[in-house]
Amino acid sequence: MTKLFSLILLGLSLCLSAQAQGYQDRRHFIQLYDGQTVFANKVQYKSPLFKGNYFLLDDSLKYNIEAVNVYQNKEGYFARVSSGGRYDDFAKRIIEGPRISKFYTTRTSYNYGYSPYGYGMSTPSRRRVYYFSKDGGPLFSFNYENLQQALSDNASSMTLLQRHRRDRIIYTAMTVVGAGVTAAGVLSSVNKRDEFGNTELSPAIYVGAGIIAVPVVIQLFRKDKLTQAVEVYNYQIKQ
Repeated sequence: MTKLFSLILLGLSLCLSAQAQGYQDRRHFIQLYDGQTVFANKVQYKSPLFKGNYFLLDDSLKYNIEAVNVYQNKEGYFARVSSGGRYDDFAKRIIEGPRISKFYTTRTSYNYGYSPYGYGMSTPSRRRVYYFSKDGGPLFSFNYENLQQALSDNASSMTLLQRHRRDRIIYTAMTVVGAGVTAAGVLSSVNKRDEFGNTELSPAIYVGAGIIAVPVVIQLFRKDKLTQAVEVYNYQIKQ
């Protein structure tokens, strides 16, 4: 009897484990443009050299990039970027909300300029580009104008957006003023020499540089009001 009871417990444990594994596996999937969702234990985004990109499911099933709208694997949830991006470009979700979700993708840009060896391409720089979606819809650029429309039905979010707009105007004015003061300092330093014949820099150059740096420092240590507006919107929806 004890042995039979142990076997029953073992069987139940195996069943529960299989169910839990099956539930976990369903977190990985691709969703096609026709609405079909294909689940898999492993979803990989493949970018072979000299060949087109594709999705590989469970090391066996291939799907063309053009057919996939969103996918989720161990790295997170990704949605296709349709505005201003490549056709096979996907953005990763970093904020999941009941209404508004935030995404980003990384873009590489090259600056052309002069070097000791002539004109050419400089070292590439990488930057994040942010997007958002509302109610699972398409991605839009994460900016004031687009969010103003998406969050217009929430007064608290709109207040934060207005503060963002006000700060942006102030920061832009400070940058312009700082640049003007710096330029004036440079001009006044052109023919100014110290007792040893060296160019003497005007204090205005340092003042102007300081004015320009203030908005940059503030934005480094202050949370983005656009993101705050989204978080408030999602929080009040939950309540």
